[in-house]
Amino acid sequence: MSTSFGAEDPSRSQRLLIPFLRAFMTSPARGAATSIQLASAPALQGRTGLYLTKGGPQRSSKRSYDEATAARLWQVSADLVGLPAAG
Repeated sequence: MSTSFGAEDPSRSQRLLIPFLRAFMTSPARGAATSIQLASAPALQGRTGLYLTKGGPQRSSKRSYDEATAARLWQVSADLVGLPAAG
C-alpha cells in the first residue's frame, strides 16, 4: 500500500523518480506505528516530552537540551506567526 505523497501537480522529475524511490519509502502503517504506540501504550501514559523513534523512547541530541537555543527558537517562531512577545 502506498500514499499519494507528491501526487498533486507533480513535476516531470517527480513523475520519473517516485516509482524508483517507492522501494525506499516507509509504508503508511510503519510510519504510523510510533504515533500509535505513543497514543496507546500504558507505559507511556502521562509521560510527556519524550523523543520516540522506531517504537521506543530515545535521548535526543545534546543540542536539543540547550534552553537558550529553545527560547530563541520559540521567539523566532512566535515572531514568524505574529504571536505577541512573551513576558
